[in-house]
Amino acid sequence: MKYLVLLFVLFCGVAFAGDADTSRYTVYYFLGEDCRICEYYAPEINRLDSLYSDEDIRFVGLFPSRYSTEKGITDFKKKYNVTIPLKLEYFATKTKEFGVTITPEVVIYDNVQKKMLYRGRIDDSYVRVGKRRRIIQNRDLESLLSRLQDGDEVDYSESAAIGCYVTFR
Repeated sequence: MKYLVLLFVLFCGVAFAGDADTSRYTVYYFLGEDCRICEYYAPEINRLDSLYSDEDIRFVGLFPSRYSTEKGITDFKKKYNVTIPLKLEYFATKTKEFGVTITPEVVIYDNVQKKMLYRGRIDDSYVRVGKRRRIIQNRDLESLLSRLQDGDEVDYSESAAIGCYVTFR
C-alpha cells in the first residue's frame, strides 16, 4: 500500500511541478550544471528571457543528466543569477521526446500545434568544444524568437548544438 501511495505522490508531483503552460510557445533549454558551455550561456539565457518572455513565449531550463541534482541546479541558478525556472528532469521525458543529446541545446515547442519548431544551438559562439568564436555570426534562437514575437510563421529547423553529452539514468 505504501508503494502505491508513493507512486501516486510521484506522479502528482510530476504533474504539478511543471505548472500549467498556457503560453503559445515554450522554449526549453537543456542544461547541465557542470557544463562550462552552459555556464557561458547563462547571461544570454537571461538576456533572451528579458527580451522575449511574455504571455506567448515562456522559457524553462531542464536538467536531464543523471548527475544533476536539485542542489546542483539551485547552486547553478544562484551562481549565474539565472532568471528562468530551472527543473530537474529526472526521467528525461522531454529530452528523449525531442531527441536532445547535448547541453546546452534548445527546443522551441508550439503548444497549440503540438510540434517542435526548432532544435539546436543558441547561437554559433562555439565552433567546437573548447573553441569559441570571437564574433558571433548567427544568433539562431534570437532570430526565431523575434520572428515568433512578430507573428511570423516559422517552419521547423535545426542546427547542431555544441557542448556536453547528456548522460541518461
